[in-house]
Amino acid sequence: MKKMGLAIVVVLFVLASCSKAKAEMIWSDGFESGDFSAWTSSGGNWTTSGGNTYSGSKRAQVVGPYALDGDVLLLSLSLARHQDVVINCEYRIYAGLENNDYVFVEWTPNGTDWLELTTYNNVVTSVDWQEASFLLPSGANDNPLFQLRIRSLLNNTTDCIYFDDFAISGDPIPEPATLVFLSCLIPLVVRRKH
Repeated sequence: MKKMGLAIVVVLFVLASCSKAKAEMIWSDGFESGDFSAWTSSGGNWTTSGGNTYSGSKRAQVVGPYALDGDVLLLSLSLARHQDVVINCEYRIYAGLENNDYVFVEWTPNGTDWLELTTYNNVVTSVDWQEASFLLPSGANDNPLFQLRIRSLLNNTTDCIYFDDFAISGDPIPEPATLVFLSCLIPLVVRRKH
């Protein structure tokens, strides 16, 4: 009986280890195309440029003064079949942002309700790139309507922020058939030990 119990524990441990999917890259953009073709749209003062990049030869940047509704860089991306989604990017405050300058990084689960991930405001110039990482809430899991936007409200041509190396990754959601298979496999292993 002890051997059977131990065998069941070992099998469950192995199956649990095997069924845990590793995070995979869903989407990325380092702006090496020299444009925003990997994004849904860009408006206002968003441009790509070379030099002072985090990696590669291109980066994205936005400067002021902003358009009527702000300068927006927008990405629409299906996160179907993924969970525990993480957004990573590199950014650099090229020219300091004052109290009345804002750059919002936001996401929406439905195209309507925008939720803030972070805001860059009242930050000084930096010579170094910094990493930003955001673990999205459960509303992004298995969501085909996901959108990400960077909305800039910079007041002067002297205000500027750079972005580079965007990456969105997540854990694949196991296929339902896999779960059914695993639940059927355990009784067979138990019966075999009798």
